Amino acid sequence: MAGAVFQVGEQKIRPGVYVRVTNIGEPPEAIVPQGIVAALFRASWGPLAQVTYLENADAVTATFGSAGTIDTALEAFRGGCRRVVGYRLGSGGAKAAITLKDTAATPADVVTITAKYEGVRGNDFKVTVRDSLTDTTKRELLLYEGVTLLQVVTFAKGTGEPQALVDAVNASNSPYITAAKVADGNGILAAVTQQALTGGQDPTVDGASYSAGLLAIEAIDWNVLAVDSEDPVTHVAVQTYIDRVRNEGKRVIAVVGEPTSVQLSTRLTNAKAFNDPAIVYVANGFKGSDGVIREGYKAAARVAGMIAAASITESLTHAVVRNATELVGALTNADIEQAIQSGALVFTMSAQKQVQIEYGINTFITVTATMDAGWKKIRRVRTRDNLMDRIAAIWDPLIGKINNSPDGRATLIAAAQGVINKMIAEGALLQGTIYEDPNNPPAGDSAWFVVQVDDLDSAEKVYITFAFRFSPDTQS
Repeated sequence: MAGAVFQVGEQKIRPGVYVRVTNIGEPPEAIVPQGIVAALFRASWGPLAQVTYLENADAVTATFGSAGTIDTALEAFRGGCRRVVGYRLGSGGAKAAITLKDTAATPADVVTITAKYEGVRGNDFKVTVRDSLTDTTKRELLLYEGVTLLQVVTFAKGTGEPQALVDAVNASNSPYITAAKVADGNGILAAVTQQALTGGQDPTVDGASYSAGLLAIEAIDWNVLAVDSEDPVTHVAVQTYIDRVRNEGKRVIAVVGEPTSVQLSTRLTNAKAFNDPAIVYVANGFKGSDGVIREGYKAAARVAGMIAAASITESLTHAVVRNATELVGALTNADIEQAIQSGALVFTMSAQKQVQIEYGINTFITVTATMDAGWKKIRRVRTRDNLMDRIAAIWDPLIGKINNSPDGRATLIAAAQGVINKMIAEGALLQGTIYEDPNNPPAGDSAWFVVQVDDLDSAEKVYITFAFRFSPDTQS
């Protein structure tokens, strides 16, 4: 029995040596995902009303085509984010389709070819059914988009062609079409050349669509939200959502914007109305090296990508916008100062004549008894959010596993202090500590703690005094 295992408090019957293993180290630090943008957009193709994980810009167009407001996702990638949680907005719509016939004297409908997704893109698809050019026992269905050949599906020739085609199309896991048999007919498919699919319609997008999209991404990890809407009513709905999920523990932020066609005074009034550390408002735009103007939701999505890509120790103040060549809606010095005072993020030209973010701020402009001026900065919001997320993540596995005793609470304190010390080493915090709240002593299954930290800011306003004189003092 030497070395047998015992449980805490257990009294063994037989004499002997008993052992128990425990952990005296700190729990491993949980990983808090960073660099992820959630993007809600409209498209004429792709999975509808469901979350799609996108790893790069090519995946956006491969999955959702090129129409609609997919720029929301593309601009996030151009801003540098590592992943986009994409959501195609809308409900309803229709899939384009074509029904193939047999070769009977009175042709019968035998197979329906249907676009995989709702949307008008399917109307650009055309099919050709012909004998194989290389195998006399086979036939082929060729799928085109315009003049581009997308796919060739080969199936057995002869009696039973409708079922053979359906089986071949569905076995191919085509990203473009599905097939269904209507009837056997005479078993032989009639040849067709460049016959178009028809009836494709884009889904309807309304306020309920955005609500559904926000709900769909709620349980998924992401850091910054971008939406394709420039409507202030939708922006308010986004703020309501962001504030709710933050209160529930999902520390995320959103970036919105309006085009420069909206009066500047109106834009700044709308920015000021948010007064929210979790909402960034982009007030103007820029033109890219590709000649495309990016303002409104496109500029907001670019900023969302830049925020997600930045480390928590990195400010967006004077961050250069990649591949931007000129300003759209350039502002005067007085306008820029008014924008800053209104909590609006604006693009300006740097001394090197590069488009840059003037000041990395959010819309929070009125400090409160519980929220200081640090909450006005995007960097400091992200640092504070990250601190809370990391401590919550390292504590969560301990809930219910330790006693609410001095030793148990000391374990929690040690784990949290480890996070604080690491963030000090990373340059996110200057100093910090955690201790039990003296005003709320532990009771039953509850314990209260206080974290006091000094988070760091970037050097963004540097003042120099130059002292000149007409001539040196020659008196000795």
